[in-house]
Amino acid sequence: MATQIMKLNVKTGEKEGKTFWDRCGVAFVNTDDHGNITSIQVKHNMFPGVEMVAFPKRENGDNQN
Repeated sequence: MATQIMKLNVKTGEKEGKTFWDRCGVAFVNTDDHGNITSIQVKHNMFPGVEMVAFPKRENGDNQN
């Protein structure tokens, strides 16, 4: 299983054609050996201590709540 790490940034402004960004969190994309996404975890500075996770829809139609 591999994990890709992506930085989350928020646009804070523009001045003289330049865009300014602040880091606001990180997304971890977890994949299986075939490259299929198994889950995504997000850590965001506006929600410290809160774990946010997303899973792909199951093919068998089961709902995951």
